[in-house]
Amino acid sequence: MPAYMNRRLALCIALAATAIARGASAQVSAGQGEVTIGYQGLPYKSTGESNTGVQVSEGVLLHVGAGVEAGYDSNVFYSESGSEVASPLLRIGLFGDMSNATRTGAVGQLLFDVRAGVVYRRYQSDNVNVQNFSNAWMPTAGLGLSTGGGQFGFGFADTFARLEDPPYNPTPVPITRYNNQASVEGRWAPGGGRITATLRYTNVVDIFQDFYEYASTDTNIVMLDGSWKWLPKTAIFLNAQQGYIFYLNDAQAMANGKSSSYPLQLTTGLRGLLTEKTSAILALGYTNGFYANGPTTGGFLGSSYAELAFTLRPTMLSRIVAGYRHDFTNAVIASFSYNDTGYASYVQQIAGRLALDLSGRYVHRRYQGDFVDSSQGPTPAMPNQPQRVDDFIQGGVSLDYFVRNWIYAGLAYSVLSNSSNIASVEYLKQQMFVRLGITY
Repeated sequence: MPAYMNRRLALCIALAATAIARGASAQVSAGQGEVTIGYQGLPYKSTGESNTGVQVSEGVLLHVGAGVEAGYDSNVFYSESGSEVASPLLRIGLFGDMSNATRTGAVGQLLFDVRAGVVYRRYQSDNVNVQNFSNAWMPTAGLGLSTGGGQFGFGFADTFARLEDPPYNPTPVPITRYNNQASVEGRWAPGGGRITATLRYTNVVDIFQDFYEYASTDTNIVMLDGSWKWLPKTAIFLNAQQGYIFYLNDAQAMANGKSSSYPLQLTTGLRGLLTEKTSAILALGYTNGFYANGPTTGGFLGSSYAELAFTLRPTMLSRIVAGYRHDFTNAVIASFSYNDTGYASYVQQIAGRLALDLSGRYVHRRYQGDFVDSSQGPTPAMPNQPQRVDDFIQGGVSLDYFVRNWIYAGLAYSVLSNSSNIASVEYLKQQMFVRLGITY
């Protein structure tokens, strides 16, 4: 397959990558089956292709990118039906990404990648409530180091992102969030790699400003993963994760029904190739939140973890992913939620120059603990409220035409929908875009 066609497929996948590091949850998935779902906008880093980029020095390439999106948001404040406020929307993104990849692909034993970028978002509306949140600057940065050969390896990664979003209903300040995720790991693969082991420590600092600062957390997770290849490309694995999550504003957290926790997750299963074109992950296990105060996870389903995911590559220019996961996560508006998640993604290169990305996710959430009514602005937790149950849908599609392997123009659509047994938190939000960008 020509290099430019491979690059286009890789870029199509990268365009769906989110610029925001994943928030800490009560556990980290043992598998690696789920891909980024929904339309996430302009890319925030390079795809790492060596046939583009600026040669800074011997063995160091600098990739740069820029893009603009112009579109329409049907529901700026995630309001319930009948009270939506719509607005035209503009987003501009810039990034730089430097690594020690070379034109020939030879990089040595020490690999590094460092990047930085920023997204500017503007709502252009005459509505006074929208004007309060017209402009937002959202920077991102990342660093990755990896070394090793033979039996031992070492890795370090750090990702920072700032996210700003209009509030749910027009309260005075936006939802502003700072997220930094760092990890360090050691890898061991004796005897040619039939047996592998990974020990990883992850720290996630998730800081909210203003009304939601009670939900700011510091998450610490130690993971040990071991696998044995019982077939050449299929492994049986055991995965153990122990976490410690505490709230940075303890008094506010307690007033909103939250407490520190010591989440534990133990899983086992299979991962790897089923056929030449199909790979799968099957994981089953035990999980427990071990919350210090208030409700905690329990019962058969509440203490169970399950994941099943398939990846199919019908051709060199297409990829299909589908999966299901049952787990629990910490929640901003309650103590935690039990989640059942189904997701699917389809990526296709068409006629050499078109790239299609289509994906969606459905989540059934059952919140536990005292409920914080964010639809009326953050308020103290309210005990004895009916258990909140949400059905959340996220979808996205983008179609890009590549004028060259480094410049693209396209159309995109995004939808977010929430149905709930609490009518005031239901919403339907749609965004439509035209866009133009470069990644060199």
